[in-house]
Amino acid sequence: MKEFSVSQARQDLPSLIDRAKKEPVLVSRHGKPEAVLISFEQFEKFVAAEEELEDLAEAEAALLEPGPHIPWEKVRKELGLK
Repeated sequence: MKEFSVSQARQDLPSLIDRAKKEPVLVSRHGKPEAVLISFEQFEKFVAAEEELEDLAEAEAALLEPGPHIPWEKVRKELGLK
């Protein structure tokens, strides 16, 4: 991952956007990492993965809850799913 200072990024933002379509771009301030510029496509993949992980965590939590559980086969049949 190539690193650019904030002032470099400010001066050449259009080319950094083009570069970010191929690989993440690190933006630093005073030598410290501050931000990463990524393509919109990569951002969408990250958001989808995060949502999937949240769904899995919620499903695991639901399985740990006390009380009766409805079998998936019954739910699927009632909803008319195959």
